[in-house]
Amino acid sequence: MRLKLLIFLFLTSSWIFAQKTDYNTAVKALQQISAADYPESSTISINNEEVVIDKHCLGTDISESYQKILTEEGKQQSSQVYFGYDSNYDTVEVSLIEIIKPNGTIAKVDPNSILKKVSQSAFSSFSNIYTETGWILTGSLPDLNIGDIIHEVSNDITHKARMENNFFARISVKNYSAIYKNFYQLTAPKEIKINVVDINKKENQAKFDIEEKAGKKIYTCSFNYIPEIIYEPNMDELDRFGYYIMLTTVDKWEDISKWYYGLVKNHLKVNKAIKDMVAELTKGCKNDEEKTQKIFYWAAQNIRYLGVDKEKNRPGFEPHDVTYTFETRGGVCRDKAALLVAMLREAKIPCDPILISVGYQLNTKAPVMWFNHAIAVTYDKNGNPLHILDPTNETSKDYFPQYEEDCTYIIAREKGADLQVVPISDPERNNTKINIDLTVDKDNNTSGVMTINFSGLADTYIRGQLMESSPNKRKEKLQHTIAKINPAAMLTDYSISNPENKDSNIVMVANFTISSYIEKNEKYLYIPFEASKLSLSFIYDWEMDAFSLSERNYPFKLSNTFSVDIEENLKLSTPIINASMPKDFNLDYLGFTLTGNETLSQDNKQVNAKINLKVNKIHFNQEDYILLKQKLSQLEKLGKLYIIGQI
Repeated sequence: MRLKLLIFLFLTSSWIFAQKTDYNTAVKALQQISAADYPESSTISINNEEVVIDKHCLGTDISESYQKILTEEGKQQSSQVYFGYDSNYDTVEVSLIEIIKPNGTIAKVDPNSILKKVSQSAFSSFSNIYTETGWILTGSLPDLNIGDIIHEVSNDITHKARMENNFFARISVKNYSAIYKNFYQLTAPKEIKINVVDINKKENQAKFDIEEKAGKKIYTCSFNYIPEIIYEPNMDELDRFGYYIMLTTVDKWEDISKWYYGLVKNHLKVNKAIKDMVAELTKGCKNDEEKTQKIFYWAAQNIRYLGVDKEKNRPGFEPHDVTYTFETRGGVCRDKAALLVAMLREAKIPCDPILISVGYQLNTKAPVMWFNHAIAVTYDKNGNPLHILDPTNETSKDYFPQYEEDCTYIIAREKGADLQVVPISDPERNNTKINIDLTVDKDNNTSGVMTINFSGLADTYIRGQLMESSPNKRKEKLQHTIAKINPAAMLTDYSISNPENKDSNIVMVANFTISSYIEKNEKYLYIPFEASKLSLSFIYDWEMDAFSLSERNYPFKLSNTFSVDIEENLKLSTPIINASMPKDFNLDYLGFTLTGNETLSQDNKQVNAKINLKVNKIHFNQEDYILLKQKLSQLEKLGKLYIIGQI
């Protein structure tokens, strides 16, 4: 009741709804809020943002925030402040940082004394689009306490648009943080066309107005408290279900495709050295596929991922001349992609650069230049995309790592191209195949061989791990795996494929022994059913972690499609009498398919069993969670099954 009263008073106060919150109103409103009003929030804020641009989309972005600390966690989160910018394109001026105490006293903080300039490359999560002129102003706030209000004012001054004469902005209505009131205003020349795109719109959550005044168009958006999203592990991307508003001057994705084509094309001219290398790499190749493979692996493995950002036109997006990248043997994603394109074209293989948004999807309704990675694409004889290639993934056997699937991309073409989504692989491509051969002697001791064959995503991940592991760590990994068969399993010998060899999948072979393998009592013997132990696949364990919560409040997703095949061959020294074999291996629900069978030889001394799990879906609705979790609980029970026989 108290919370509803606060919101009512806030809405019916003297200021107008679609208006910036003044200092006194903001402080008074936040001072009346306690942690009990928002039990799931660590902080709550009031935000004002006022953007003014000219006809070239250059201008200022003044941000003002009032953030109240509600909990100890909020205190820790708020103790560090960040202001990001790229000096090639903009500059940030922090004009005010102050801490308003519950009793009304104000502790002024000098921004110049606490903020230090740190390269954005030190923050790995910002972007794959490397730029040596990306900076973070960061500092620690002193003497913070629960109940304090942090008041900040900064101005981001844009002196060069990342895509010339274009403007992009996002207003997040539904978000991970508690916002008591948000005000956003954009003032632009009326001749500039700005598209306003509502995505996942919810009625009555935000008010948006457009008015003309003194030759300007003013776009205003404001909203009051909307319950925040509480993060859940493996939850789907917020953009797939959360309400947000995009502002963009670009009418269609083809315009961005053409723009990037024009940015790259003059950097793709090859010289004699590149031509000679292409000729050497493709000598003796029988077809385009062999040529593609030779050139891709050379570019991926011989050009170091190295930031050498000296472009003058559009730093961070524009590649260096491919001759420079080739000579220095160094470059970032856009440089490696451009060189790969140039070399493949020299080999008469049609190829173009691609911009891709790794880790998220852009919306087809709102064209923006918000990509964070550059790769390449080849075409078949009909001009359709054949291979998407990422030469920055230096350890992958595949041209394109599966963890970049389900992301949006755009091909740089002279005539333009539309936004696309990388399709997800068939489960069979991301497969782990496990063969277990067990022989039990008359003394109940067992010798075994387990062979694991990785392909697709499983191969990519395990290959990367092996390249970074010592021989002892590799052995430990196998020992850990066979321990899932039986804690008493002892590794006696093993072999692991050379991860540097990209011609074949990674294969691991473990030889082991187990003492007292079969459990017995006076009447029955119990033989573990190893074929049902899906957890022998690390991909299975990893993906199934998405079902560790008791319930979910939002849509959720798996990382990738995948499949697991387990085959067990068991040889016994004595026959099983009146054998009882596990049953009910069938499951087909919401993209999860499980099948299996087992046979007992005529002499009752050999068992052959096969289990196959396929997962061909990665996005799920919140309302699917409970029933799907219940269905998948059967998979965990499988790992505890036994073959039962009489003694």
